[in-house]
Amino acid sequence: MDFQQSLTKHNLARSFAAECQEGARYQFMAKAAQQEGYQYMSALVRTLAHNEMAHAQLIFQKISEYGGDNVQNIDIKAGYPFRSAPLVDLLKFEAENERMSGESIYPSFADTARDEGYKDVADMFDKISMVEKSHRATLSKLHEMLKKNTLYKCKTGTHAFKCDNCGTVVEGKSAPKTCPLCNMEQGYFRIDFDIN
Repeated sequence: MDFQQSLTKHNLARSFAAECQEGARYQFMAKAAQQEGYQYMSALVRTLAHNEMAHAQLIFQKISEYGGDNVQNIDIKAGYPFRSAPLVDLLKFEAENERMSGESIYPSFADTARDEGYKDVADMFDKISMVEKSHRATLSKLHEMLKKNTLYKCKTGTHAFKCDNCGTVVEGKSAPKTCPLCNMEQGYFRIDFDIN
């Protein structure tokens, strides 16, 4: 199918806009986490923002590859989420957005691309879908731990907590309120969780 007439072109444009917006929303969320003293969580969320912008770049490259000089403006109509809320609620909200992207939106975009003869685009959408599912798992776990106040506590026994600022490792049932070496607050300790 001709790229200019394809749904794949439209889906790539929608995806580019969505990934750019997710990257921006994660930057805002990272700033909120930092302001609340969750430095390590802020770094995790900034990594998600970086991932989304990497997706946007890959999608942009596909539009350029197939559209060449003929793609100067693509009109798209789609809904994009906007939400202002406390950090704990934002984590839940974004986890749901990632679930929809990973389980519904990108798989359907991949099917369309495959049907229209753009196997490489379909493969890219499938791979991005897997990343979005891992983002959902991370955000869901952070939401659960923040809501239950267990970000810096181990479930059983003791655990080694590492300060992300200076590298000090402290063994205990929970991360110390401040690092014994650099005096950074608890939010600098790595959040230990298994998302599998």
